[in-house]
Amino acid sequence: MFHPDKDFRFIVLETLTDEGKSISSLAKDLNGKGVKINRLLLTGYLRALTDLKIVKEKTVPPAKIYIPMKGKERDFFIIVGDKSRQLFESKLADEVTLFALNRIMKRAIFAEELARAGVEGNAPGRPATPEERADARKVLIKSGFKVPDSSKAFLHEGPGLEKEFTILVESLIVENYDIGYLVKETKQTKLTL
Repeated sequence: MFHPDKDFRFIVLETLTDEGKSISSLAKDLNGKGVKINRLLLTGYLRALTDLKIVKEKTVPPAKIYIPMKGKERDFFIIVGDKSRQLFESKLADEVTLFALNRIMKRAIFAEELARAGVEGNAPGRPATPEERADARKVLIKSGFKVPDSSKAFLHEGPGLEKEFTILVESLIVENYDIGYLVKETKQTKLTL
């Protein structure tokens, strides 16, 4: 069933198979899922995904087949976790990851989400209260995700990581929009002890 809050890109990628699909086949499958889209719009969308190297286009006369590219589609949790580990040592990286996810999503983060972000072992925060967990679970269920009843959720508690959060978000924006050439490089002129 089509969910209006679910990202259209993920719906298209879920619908495409490893063998690929033609535009007419994809449009028919999307229609079956409740997504009605004009074929010309779908063609343009697939061309954009091809330009972004999310799908590849293969010509099989008389049609073009679109195939999802493996390894190109990384979800938000993986991106935040990877960037955090690039910027900070491992224990701090896990804390910054949980802090950032809590801050951005304004809810408790489930253990499965932390695992997708690369946080291994014990979560670096406190367990969510039953009410906080229930609120977070409602958000995920409403978005079409299944959350097991036994799944634990966590919140970052303790000293603020505002500075690290800012560094992480700035780095993600600069990298995602490829604007590093616009960022002023600074050089330290004094040795600080």
